[in-house]
Amino acid sequence: MKITETDSRKTRLESILRNEIIPKLEAIMGPIKESCIETLMENCKLKAVIKDQYIEEGGSFEDGNMHYLHSGIARSCYYDPDIDKPIVSRIWKKQEVMFDVNSFVNSGIRTEAIQMLEDGELISISYYSLKHILETYPKMLLLLLYLQAEREKHNKFYQHLLKLTVEERVRLYLNDNPTLCNRINKDCIALHLGISRSKFSSAYTLYKQQKDTQTA
Repeated sequence: MKITETDSRKTRLESILRNEIIPKLEAIMGPIKESCIETLMENCKLKAVIKDQYIEEGGSFEDGNMHYLHSGIARSCYYDPDIDKPIVSRIWKKQEVMFDVNSFVNSGIRTEAIQMLEDGELISISYYSLKHILETYPKMLLLLLYLQAEREKHNKFYQHLLKLTVEERVRLYLNDNPTLCNRINKDCIALHLGISRSKFSSAYTLYKQQKDTQTA
């Protein structure tokens, strides 16, 4: 029997779900029923994405998706008219879940877009499919609580980061993300850290000098 591209994609989706995602979910909420796993496989989609592609636009909560970034790097961004420039609110890495919890829970408008910064692969589930799963398997609501707590923790760290000096921001952020500068445009990192490209370059040069001294 000939194996089609669709069959191959379904097989790969199941492999990622069972070997990578389900263990993470069970660490949060305990054992998951096989029927729930099968429902997830039926409602999730595995997608190949390319650099610069927008995988999510701002808009209605009903048009939102939950994305599991299996590989690649992405950014969440929006335009701030008060300062007349784009804001990069978060840079996402593989195995992170990109999801507007507030919009989903409170039916609010999504203000951010999500753009890929390099080629990658993700697993997506739509608003209505996710809602159906949460209604059918209430235990899965623990995932929303986990994601909400994770977002609050990240936002607290990010606000602390923005209060530091330029040099401290760059050092602390790159210590947590040591390979990022080799993979994406440094302008994006500078925007995320709320500093100009020239100031980032100066701070980055100092950061590398300090790293070289430590390893000498």
